[in-house]
Amino acid sequence: MYLLERLLLASTKEGDLILDPFLGSGTTGVACKILNRKFLGIEQSKEFIDLAQKRIEATQVETNLF
Repeated sequence: MYLLERLLLASTKEGDLILDPFLGSGTTGVACKILNRKFLGIEQSKEFIDLAQKRIEATQVETNLF
């Protein structure tokens, strides 16, 4: 996750749309949610779609109040 976050920070900005054509367990989606990027994932396996959706929805985003 750390490497993916660094890659997204170096090559995108907040609000950008990121495409992951091999969704798998949703790691890119989780990183996008944390970094405030839009995300589109493609996956052919229903099991992986369900897993990724649950994982992304369960991701908590920290907000700075100050």
